[in-house]
Amino acid sequence: MNKKRKHPFQNSAGRLTTILLSIAIVTIITIILLVILLNGMANAYVTNGTQKQQEYCNQLADTLSAMKANGVTDEELVEYMVTHVTASGGSWAFVIEDETVLFAKNKTTTDSLTTLKERDAFLENLEEQNGILTSAAFDYKTHSYTVGMITERSQFLNQSKLTTYQVYLILLFAVLLLISIGAITALSGAWTKSEGKLTDIKEELLERNQEFEKLEELQSPTDASAPITIHHSGKSTQYKQYKFKFYLNARHAIYIDGVLGAMHPHTWEITLHVIKMQQDFVQFTKLEKEIEAFIDQFQDKELNEVPPFDMINPTLENCCNYFKEQLSIILNNEGWLFLMMEMSETPSRSYVISMIDEEN
Repeated sequence: MNKKRKHPFQNSAGRLTTILLSIAIVTIITIILLVILLNGMANAYVTNGTQKQQEYCNQLADTLSAMKANGVTDEELVEYMVTHVTASGGSWAFVIEDETVLFAKNKTTTDSLTTLKERDAFLENLEEQNGILTSAAFDYKTHSYTVGMITERSQFLNQSKLTTYQVYLILLFAVLLLISIGAITALSGAWTKSEGKLTDIKEELLERNQEFEKLEELQSPTDASAPITIHHSGKSTQYKQYKFKFYLNARHAIYIDGVLGAMHPHTWEITLHVIKMQQDFVQFTKLEKEIEAFIDQFQDKELNEVPPFDMINPTLENCCNYFKEQLSIILNNEGWLFLMMEMSETPSRSYVISMIDEEN
């Protein structure tokens, strides 16, 4: 006798599988829409930033054109760019006269130009940087001038962080809500449809438990049982581990390929992971004051002017290495064991030194 094939929705397992598969498909579609939406937003911000940058290039070209009409020399033109046009690691300007690069980024960079003095080599180098490039041109007498700016895409996108995070949260909440409703619906349906079967299983288990209880009552012990001893193998705490955080507001300019970049500020976060041998009470005030006194010599200053960074490139790594050496002395004198140090100049990036790794 042939058994009638059941439809997947005629049993709880089939219903649960089908519903969960549907939720997975909907979730994938939602994620794809999220990616499309965020890419669209990113392109919109880049387009808007590009338009504003082009407007600025046009204004800058008009200003320089008027200056040349008033008899300003090329040297004075470069000096105007140095003092009035802001340059950073991600956004800067340039001026080209005919086939020669007059100015690029800042005076230090301009003076160091060698193979990029020629227009074609310079523009080819700009294209390799994958930045947003805009330019405007004007003529003066027999010379042609090109004024341009190049900005990394990340500079434009950084302006949209708040809105992007809001979209992330809203869509993430919607996806989680959808998954939760679907999962609850699926599980509720499966549990409801199989309620009778679960009841039967519970009754059967109850009967078996009653049978075991009866068997145990009939059995009599032949001898006294030894007491049960439970052993715990945990180790006692021999020390206390702490994490300290300190903050340093300072500015620095770093050398990249021998060229000094622009001076810019950071709020540095310094995190110390330390150990104190077991005591009844640990006093932190003296240690914190000593560490803060050390950090204060760099507070609200330009690191490039403070020893040893007047001789050492004040990169994140070099700063962390020097601070680690000096703070190790303070911690050792106060009877603390230095485990690890983290130093960050942005919330998303830290440099870590582990003293445990050094000992190994």
